[in-house]
Amino acid sequence: MHRIRVWDLPTRIFHWALVVLVVFSFTTGTIGGDWMKWHLRSGYTILTLVLFRVLWGLFGSETARFAHFVRGGRAGMEYARAILAHMHPVVVGHNPLGGWMVVLMLVALAFQAGTGLFSDDEIATQGPLAVKVSDAVVSRMSLLHSINQWVLVVLAVLHVAAILVYRLKWDMPLVGAMVDGRMDAPPGTAEPRRRPAWLALVLLAACAAAVYALVVVYPMR
Repeated sequence: MHRIRVWDLPTRIFHWALVVLVVFSFTTGTIGGDWMKWHLRSGYTILTLVLFRVLWGLFGSETARFAHFVRGGRAGMEYARAILAHMHPVVVGHNPLGGWMVVLMLVALAFQAGTGLFSDDEIATQGPLAVKVSDAVVSRMSLLHSINQWVLVVLAVLHVAAILVYRLKWDMPLVGAMVDGRMDAPPGTAEPRRRPAWLALVLLAACAAAVYALVVVYPMR
């Protein structure tokens, strides 16, 4: 085995920024009060990052693309059977099960941010799009926002548990790989193709502009 660079810088920055923001959002949402304005800002940033990750999954570096790591159910089952048989197939990038975890996390985060735009805590904080819909919709979105936060907690726990299993059972430092971008691969394995950082900046700026238009410009009309 030899080490190769698998994760590009935009993917790694996205990952750790999202970790910090999710913890921050959960904490500020739980505390409430004056922290809710920061909860909203954190939610807007998460929505921006999720949109960016979707675009980067379409146009970004090789291992960041959905086409690289999203596989069908058969591939996932075969990988799971190999794990249960105490084997560990080497995969450059996300394995078939990890790929679906990425998709689930992105969907859950997008849903959480989306419902938050229409939510109302019935105290002093209201999502920017709540004024655009009926009270019934606001109530439903607020409930879904509250429920989905625990879905995210479960997914996060499963994610951390998988990281611990890989570290303790197969001595694979997945956290370290997401820090320096490198992981072990069979000899002769070529490094995945990477896209330039400027493209990531352009996509991120476009996503930030779209979210700004949605949460600031549109509600004023």
